[in-house]
Amino acid sequence: MASAKSPEFKVKKNAPVHSRGINELYVDTTQPFNQQLERAWRILDEGKLDHVLVHGIGPAIQRVINLALQIKLRGNGMFDVSTTTHTVHLHDDLNDADSGLVTSQTRRNSSISIKIFRTLNVVS
Repeated sequence: MASAKSPEFKVKKNAPVHSRGINELYVDTTQPFNQQLERAWRILDEGKLDHVLVHGIGPAIQRVINLALQIKLRGNGMFDVSTTTHTVHLHDDLNDADSGLVTSQTRRNSSISIKIFRTLNVVS
């Protein structure tokens, strides 16, 4: 009895497509946390911008939350946060090792966006 050989695919995960503003930071798990924290702090500390948007997907969600809370703690009440969660659609390429055909697959992943903004300090 001959068994049909199932095709072997090589999966290429494509990076999500996003626009990048000067006050936006996309967090991943490959860069050192302190480097990402200092970049966000530098954007806010310069005083030119009143907020920074920090984004992350999948395993970087925990890191984004930690970064926002570290900045809020470091700011001593000068900053506050607003959080939004999303589901993003990611497109992967599947390459058939035998025939060389490329097909596409869509998967969903959780994402988070946190706006860290300067609070108004009212002096009475």
